Amino acid sequence: MSGKEVDSALLTNSEEEGSNKTFKVAFLITMPVFMAYACCFSLQHRLSFVFGLTEGVSGDSRSKIYGVGTSFVYFFNLIFRVFGHNIFMGCYTPRVRVIISLFSMIVGMIMLSFLSYSSEPPALAWVFISYAFCGVCEGSYGPNMLNVVNHLGDTRLYVVLAMPVGVATISIVAFALMANGVPFQWFYIITAIALACAIVLYYFTIFPLVNDSSNHQNEFKLADFWRDLKEIGNWFPKIWWHSLVFLVNMVCLALFNPGCTLYVYQSRVRFRLFGWTLHHDWFLFLYNIGSFLGDFVSRRVMNHKKIINPIFYFMLLCFAFTINVSLIPEIAPFAAFGFSWANGGLYCQSTKYISELFKEGYHLTATSSWLFIGDIGSTTGSNLVQFIRPVMAKLKSIMY
Repeated sequence: MSGKEVDSALLTNSEEEGSNKTFKVAFLITMPVFMAYACCFSLQHRLSFVFGLTEGVSGDSRSKIYGVGTSFVYFFNLIFRVFGHNIFMGCYTPRVRVIISLFSMIVGMIMLSFLSYSSEPPALAWVFISYAFCGVCEGSYGPNMLNVVNHLGDTRLYVVLAMPVGVATISIVAFALMANGVPFQWFYIITAIALACAIVLYYFTIFPLVNDSSNHQNEFKLADFWRDLKEIGNWFPKIWWHSLVFLVNMVCLALFNPGCTLYVYQSRVRFRLFGWTLHHDWFLFLYNIGSFLGDFVSRRVMNHKKIINPIFYFMLLCFAFTINVSLIPEIAPFAAFGFSWANGGLYCQSTKYISELFKEGYHLTATSSWLFIGDIGSTTGSNLVQFIRPVMAKLKSIMY
């Protein structure tokens, strides 16, 4: 073997070792994205007071406009899941789109930071703009990051695990700190700093290893997207069952986790079996703990299991639904655990399934489409909350 052949063989082996390496740092890169996402929906009530909105005028026109503005995170998330990042970022490869997505979320968090410290009520237009930037990131980051790490060992697992941890950092830890006097504005600032650190970590770890010429999927651009759409019959039938169950899963999460649960239990929640009476906030704290544990543990456990039929998760959702509508507060956290176990397990196994199924082609489009269908479910569920609330209240009055 000649010297050049030896060098070539060593280079190939080095590239293979690099491509099989697991980057646990992906956890720290992804976590701030979902901290920011949680800031959008968890802190929007507190932010509303900055705009001069109070409970007493919750039905006025400004309040309604504010509500529409905060929904832009979901609206732009939906837009950018499939078509947005492939069209507006179509001239860039997936690894560059990840950086653009992170910058977009930083802009959103910085804008919300400034708005939250306003001495006078700002113009409501800023809500639309800031939440739109957050939605662009949320819709673009997931599919592109999963595509980038598709050939990097078990890195995908650390991307998936970071999602519930990021949300829990705000929905559980931040709320505990705010209860002890920490200003809510700090969490916008902390998240923006964490996102900036995420860009640095990504740029110096994963970004240089994902060589644009090493894999076709890492070269993915607008023309490839249109080609995949024309060949939809080659890939969508393989994921349609996972997509359908994911749709149902996201409807359930938006409706009941916590969704209507926020309104069904009043300011005091009585645990009849134990003789306890808890404040509403502490009850939700327990509910959120159950939700986090189910989501996080299932992702860790189900990643090491063989791909199972999604009907299992559908049955689990039905079981959690039954527990939830029983309106027994003692077991409500178990409903949250069930909903989230189904969500975490389905998310982990579906991304693993798509990763194994589409090693060389269709991966980004298939992942984007699967997430897009889930987003339709969450959008539908969130819009059904106002209609299901009175049904749940009537059910409660009949049962108790």
